[in-house]
Amino acid sequence: MRNKVAGGILCAAILASALTGCGTSVVDQASTRAAAETQQETSEAAGDKTDLTETVELKFNVANGNKSRTMTYNQESPLTLPDGSVVTAGMLKPMWSYMEKELNSKFSDVTVQDVKASDMIQTESTSNFSGANIFGGESIAERLMFYGTEGKFVNLTEMMKTGYMPNFKEYLSKNPDVKTAITAYDGNIYHVPYIAELNQIARTFVIRESWVTGLLDAKDAVYDKNPFDVHYQGFYVDNNRRTGENGGTVTPKEGIDIVKKTDQDIIEIQNALEVKNGETLTRALIQYIKDNYDYSSPSELFLGEKAAYDMDEMIALMRCIKANPALLTKGKADVVWPLFVRQSNYREDLLRLSTYFDGVKVHGADSYTARWYIDENGHIQYSYSEEGVYRVLQYLSMMEAEGLIYSDAYDLTEKTNYRSTLWGTDDGEAPSFGFMTYDWIASSTSDSLNPDTVVILPPVAKVNGAWQYYLDNGRAIKPDGWAISVAGSTEDQIHRACAVMDYLFTKEGSRLQNYGLPMNLEEGKDYTGPDGLKYPLFTSWVYETSGKVAKGDLSTFLRDWMGCLIPIGYQKEIGFEYQYTSERGFEGWALLQNSTTNFATYAGKGISGDNPNYYKMVPPFFSLTSRQKEMISDTTSLDTEDIVEFMFNIIRYQAKGNAPQGAVVAKSYEEYAAEFKKRGLDIYEETYQAAYDVMTLGKQ
Repeated sequence: MRNKVAGGILCAAILASALTGCGTSVVDQASTRAAAETQQETSEAAGDKTDLTETVELKFNVANGNKSRTMTYNQESPLTLPDGSVVTAGMLKPMWSYMEKELNSKFSDVTVQDVKASDMIQTESTSNFSGANIFGGESIAERLMFYGTEGKFVNLTEMMKTGYMPNFKEYLSKNPDVKTAITAYDGNIYHVPYIAELNQIARTFVIRESWVTGLLDAKDAVYDKNPFDVHYQGFYVDNNRRTGENGGTVTPKEGIDIVKKTDQDIIEIQNALEVKNGETLTRALIQYIKDNYDYSSPSELFLGEKAAYDMDEMIALMRCIKANPALLTKGKADVVWPLFVRQSNYREDLLRLSTYFDGVKVHGADSYTARWYIDENGHIQYSYSEEGVYRVLQYLSMMEAEGLIYSDAYDLTEKTNYRSTLWGTDDGEAPSFGFMTYDWIASSTSDSLNPDTVVILPPVAKVNGAWQYYLDNGRAIKPDGWAISVAGSTEDQIHRACAVMDYLFTKEGSRLQNYGLPMNLEEGKDYTGPDGLKYPLFTSWVYETSGKVAKGDLSTFLRDWMGCLIPIGYQKEIGFEYQYTSERGFEGWALLQNSTTNFATYAGKGISGDNPNYYKMVPPFFSLTSRQKEMISDTTSLDTEDIVEFMFNIIRYQAKGNAPQGAVVAKSYEEYAAEFKKRGLDIYEETYQAAYDVMTLGKQ
């Protein structure tokens, strides 16, 4: 870990000049921001100035790289709503038509329907964003902040100070972490973000339940006898054995303690077998569980509220799964895949296993671009460059060499949805089979996908120096949202655009965006979630229509047919997801919520340990000055996909030693670290540290 001087080191320290390094020093930026905040706090806010008496036209350019996920209805078949009205291609989706009437406005969608938001922003910046009133989309929040400081987008802080957007203002006062995250270095807010269901678990581990019970509990199982080659050497070995204070006792639920009786490691036991095949590996695991735990059934080590498996025990189970394809698929396949990600552009989910190898940090939020963590001194560190991550890549490489990871996912040109393939083709003509993934509860436990999938507790591990159950994956403020153009808007359009954005923070507007039209909801009825809270209840029409046009995927139906849940500026509610979840998924939520499982939040509360900041999620994006952006662009190359490719070369090739010609595989951490240093890691970290210091001014 690289230490930094308290108070933040300017990237100018490297270049020996504060102004030429970062453009504006931390002190100067902090002074600017403090002055702006003081002015805001001391100004008297007027009442809500929204005036809807006159119809105002607004042009929207909201890009998500998917023509189905825009304001415009782009489905081939018309949609007939419960009141008999019909929506056809080219019309606004129902939610937007409804909001258009509610706000006495005329909405025009000028988006190039399949353009990516990043491309849209780059193109529109050349004309000062004069082509529309509101611009938004996925993963562009940092650019919206930057162009806001350049005067291209309306200063929403000033608008709120003078009485506009009162509901959004009230929301920010109740959610200071959101306000901090979206405030630019000059102390102002220029965009409204998409805010996920804060203080909720994002994704977790989901498996095929019957495979575990069929392997470990069945008395008459006929195991496969194909030979199995081992590469993984174990994590809880030598001086890291689990015994006593080192994870000998864990508490999955209040009142339940699971005690591991010996310091045996199952990987060492399996590796020492003279003959290694589906039968011997599995019988060794069953005997190990009996020798070390007091479960009524061996499968309880992995299933239910008493689960207390560690990473080595999970890998041992994966070996048994890999080595028993005929048993598990009833002869339908001779290959099964123990671990898979949803699709290739999710491949970095594999790195999330780092948490269970001594609590190594990889993603500071539910985003692959959040490659930062906050160290014990309150400084941010670029996680991908750390020695701990390099070690995790080596462990993953050993797993890959054993065939435990679905390796097609490494190829970014491959667009297949592996979750649908490996869980959804059991009864097809050419079935493929997978065991475990790390994904959203609602969609992964869908009855229409596979009725055998269940949520399990995460592996027990030493996280932040304390043995616990932990998911480093809390729901986050997303790098998505929208902003109001200065050059493209009249004063009336700016005021109406403020009203549009503010509407989604009213009770009515939030309900519309999260659940749909009033006619889509049962009047006077609610849905009770596993958290005990009540949420709006969908009508049968919603479920029936979703089943007909979107294969029962309610989320897709609401986005692509109704126009709700598009990643624009709003607070998403968990009630939609609860209601969209199968009974098994509902039980999964209850399992996690009733357990001792901790997860990351912006507040960062957790079991005390080595790093008091361990549990804090990093900001979703950073506000950079022009000089800082130039510095990153001119001197670093860590924002490109090839650094991830460099990391995955280790996973694919190091253990097997089969790297193709031209593939660079770091043979040591020194070689690994040198690649990051060559790409400007020091300047990259210093620049973002300066931005982070300004962002957290007054919170330290």
